[in-house]
Amino acid sequence: MEKKKDEMDDIEFEAFRCLKCGEELMNMAQLKSLAEKYRALRNAKEVKFAKWGNSIAVRIPIKVAKDFKITAGKQGLLTKDKQGIRIMHYFSK
Repeated sequence: MEKKKDEMDDIEFEAFRCLKCGEELMNMAQLKSLAEKYRALRNAKEVKFAKWGNSIAVRIPIKVAKDFKITAGKQGLLTKDKQGIRIMHYFSK
């Protein structure tokens, strides 16, 4: 058996592949990791990008905005991480 990295529906995962027959197997830790990534992707919301002056704007769905108490004029932080862009909302003092 050899450890193999693969991708399914834009989700990267690890599995073990049999060198003789090519069958792929996962242990419980690998399966749990894949399930967590799949759930996160399934719960993701589609957003629309728009041009706003010299910038690109992202429209946040109203349900997400309400869940995080985001309103016009509030501020947050934009960072890059392994999966892409992360927007962190914070409450001002």
